[in-house]
Amino acid sequence: MRSGTHTFLQTTRVHFGEDALEKLEEEAWSNDRAFVITGCSLNEETGLVRHVEALLGGRHVGTFAGIGQHTPGGAVEKAATEAETAAADLLISVGGGSVIDGTKAVARELGYPAQVAIPTTLSGAEWANRAGVTDESAGRKRGFADPKTVPQVVVLDPEATVYTPEKLWLSTGVRALDHAVEGFLYGGDHPVTDVTGLEGARRLMEYLPLSIREPEDLEVRLELQLAAWLSYFGPANTLMGLSHELGRRIGASYEVPHGITSCITLAPSLQVLKKRVQDDRWSKLSEALDGEPPEIVSSLVEDLGLPSRLREVGVPEEDLEAIAGEYGDGAGEALAILKAAY
Repeated sequence: MRSGTHTFLQTTRVHFGEDALEKLEEEAWSNDRAFVITGCSLNEETGLVRHVEALLGGRHVGTFAGIGQHTPGGAVEKAATEAETAAADLLISVGGGSVIDGTKAVARELGYPAQVAIPTTLSGAEWANRAGVTDESAGRKRGFADPKTVPQVVVLDPEATVYTPEKLWLSTGVRALDHAVEGFLYGGDHPVTDVTGLEGARRLMEYLPLSIREPEDLEVRLELQLAAWLSYFGPANTLMGLSHELGRRIGASYEVPHGITSCITLAPSLQVLKKRVQDDRWSKLSEALDGEPPEIVSSLVEDLGLPSRLREVGVPEEDLEAIAGEYGDGAGEALAILKAAY
């Protein structure tokens, strides 16, 4: 007989679908001072941030638009200072995983004000109690796990994703697949996340190719947002594997976006670590993906036109042993994955 414990995080509402962004106005009613955190490109090159500010109306007290890739620690400190000066009681993140992680880090510094996340990619940071902030002097990502930093409200509006560059949109979809696959294989038997993870993986395999053929189709974009949510439905109850671990290291040290790191590390990690996976779980994953997982993932990445090799993103071959050496007892497997990915 199975037994266990499921831990819920503090997400209380998810608005999804057409015009979901309009719900932001009512979400701000119970707060007086809303502060927006976003990235430079969204702020300067699209109308999305201005639309968010307009929905907030008189409650909008400031916008910080300097969160960059991999959430630089210096940018987080500046955002926290500006939000504190503005006496913000509501933080609204508009952007991808780096922006959402940065907002979680700001919330932690400010004593956990309310949060609303408006994701524009499929990275899934809005669901997680974990966040990573890059120590710029060391070129390494330092993470923390804090359930109080999870946004209480998430807005999944496909209209908000149309500004996302195609490569970023598709590669974060592979990142979502990485969540589904590693969460299912290494998180242990779970009556909820086993189901959601496999269904999320199946939908991602179906809709990512459709999105590259029909990039303006908002229904496809929404289906991918929902698939990414399913893939990471219970972050506090799942464990990630070496694809994620190596991705964090490579991403921060060589400035490789995390979506791209999953494109590079997921397939070889599945190939190398297959021997550690129970046969029944491997079979269920194969059924959800409609094929042998390493080959299916490799084919998907190729079909999406995304990088699949470390050499393509500027990681020197001579660095592989040093990177693998940081993983202790897992160094041999890490090196095998890195060599296969090179």
